[in-house]
Amino acid sequence: MTPTQALASSDVEQLETILGRIEAEPPDTVRARERSAFDDLASPLNERLVLFGAGPLGKSVLAGLRKAGVEPLAFADNNRDRWQQQVIGLPVLPPAEAVERYGQTACFVVTIYQGSSVRRQLASLGCQQVVACAPLLWKYADIFIPQCGLELPHRFREQCHDIRQCYATLGDELSKRELREQLLWRYWLDFSALSPQLDANDTYFPGDLLSPVSDEVFVDCGSFDGDSIRSFNGHWGGRFRHAFAFEPDPVNREALASNMKAMGISDRVTVMPYAVGNTSGPVSFAFNSSASSHVTAENVKSDAGSAIECRRLDDIEWPLIPTYIKMDIESAEPEALAGASELLRRHQPVLAICTYHRSEHLWQIPNLIHSISPEYHLFLRRYAEECWEGVCYAIPNRRLRRA
Repeated sequence: MTPTQALASSDVEQLETILGRIEAEPPDTVRARERSAFDDLASPLNERLVLFGAGPLGKSVLAGLRKAGVEPLAFADNNRDRWQQQVIGLPVLPPAEAVERYGQTACFVVTIYQGSSVRRQLASLGCQQVVACAPLLWKYADIFIPQCGLELPHRFREQCHDIRQCYATLGDELSKRELREQLLWRYWLDFSALSPQLDANDTYFPGDLLSPVSDEVFVDCGSFDGDSIRSFNGHWGGRFRHAFAFEPDPVNREALASNMKAMGISDRVTVMPYAVGNTSGPVSFAFNSSASSHVTAENVKSDAGSAIECRRLDDIEWPLIPTYIKMDIESAEPEALAGASELLRRHQPVLAICTYHRSEHLWQIPNLIHSISPEYHLFLRRYAEECWEGVCYAIPNRRLRRA
C-alpha cells in the first residue's frame, strides 16, 4: 500500500493529514528508510548497476558513484550518437544490447529527468530490475544531497511550520495540490501521488495566470543561450519593450548574443555579464558552459576564470523599470530575491522563480516573496516529471488574469 492509498481514507487532499504522518514517523524509522530505500528496490542486484541516460544527470551520478567507490557496468542511452562511445570512461550501449547483456544480472537506474517512459521501455525489453534515480541519491546522500534537488525525509519534520505558512499564502487549488503532491513524492517517493506535469512550452509564462503587455520589460536571470527570451518573445508575439539578459558564463553569453541577433531582436536585448545575488562584487563561479553554470560557495580565487562579478538587482541603474523577472540560477534564487527586495516592494514586477534546485525552496521561496511584498498573489506550477522544472509565480493584482 502506498502512502497515498493509506491516506485516502482520511482525505489525502488535506495538508494536515500529510504533515501529521510526517511528524508522527519516528526519526529512527525514517532514517532507516532513507538508507534502505534503494537496496530494498534493487535487491538482489543492487551491487551491479547500469545507468540509463548518459546526459547531464547520468554524468553527475557516475561521478558521485565513483566518489563512493562504485563503478557501474555501463551506460544505456536512446541517443544513437552516443552508442559505442565512452562517456567519462564508461561505455554507452543501445538499450536492447544493454538489456541483453545485463537485464537479468544488474539493476538499471534511470538517470534522466523525465524517466517514466524509459522505465516502461526497459520493462518491455524484459529488464528484471529498474529503479528511479531518487532512492540511489538518498543512499549516497553525503555526495548527492542537496545538490541534486532532493532532500532526506528526516529533515522535513523541522520544516513543517514553514510548509504550513507557505500553504496559507498560495493563490489557487492547483498550487496547493502541487505542494501536497510534492510532499508525498519527496518524503515517500510515491510516484502515484503526482499529477501529470504541465506543458513545458509554458514554463515561466503561464497564460492561465496573466496576459502579455506590449510594454513589458523582461529581466532574464540565468539567460543561458537565450532559450527563455526566445520563449518569451514567442509568447508575447514579439511585442515587448526590452529585455535584460543576465548571463555570467562567457561561452553561454556568446551563444546568447548570436541567438538574439539571429532572432532579429538584439536591439531590444541588453546582455548583462553578471551573476545575480545578494552581493555586488566578485563571487566564485563554476563555468560549465551549460545551463548548470552557477555561483559556488567556495572562496573567490585569483586565477583566471574562477570568479565573476555578481550584482544585486537593487543596485542596477535601470534605464527601464523591470515589469517581469525570471530566475533560474541553480539554487541562488533566495539570495537574488533578497538582493531585489526594494525593487519588488516599489514596483512589484511579475516574478517567475524556479523552486526545484532545493527541496526546501518549494516553500521557502513563496514565503520569502510574501515577506518582501505580501500583496503578491502566489502560485506553484510544475513542467516536468517528479520534482523538476517547478516554478513559483508572484503576480501583482494589476496583472492577474481574471477568469
